[in-house]
Amino acid sequence: MTRREKQRDLYIELINYQLTDHGVSYNDVKGNPSWYMEYKTTHIKEQEFIKYCIDRMSTVLKISEHDAIQETNWFILQWGLTIDNISELNPPVKNNKKIKGT
Repeated sequence: MTRREKQRDLYIELINYQLTDHGVSYNDVKGNPSWYMEYKTTHIKEQEFIKYCIDRMSTVLKISEHDAIQETNWFILQWGLTIDNISELNPPVKNNKKIKGT
């Protein structure tokens, strides 16, 4: 298998990893050029994904951690899911006020 084929297979794996929570896969979204804008992730999940990417890229592509970090940054820039900042900035608020007469 050539390096390019390894990279392509790895990228499909990483795309599938990102989409797991959404119940879709690369095959479901590959015909949509803006699919990565339609699915959201959280900052925490993205950080976990970045760690996963670095590990997989180092292992599969046999590159240094430094190069894997750079490759991961390019991957995220091109195919990383959009971060849903709204839900992170506005977590659900519990109303602890007592209602009169209770």
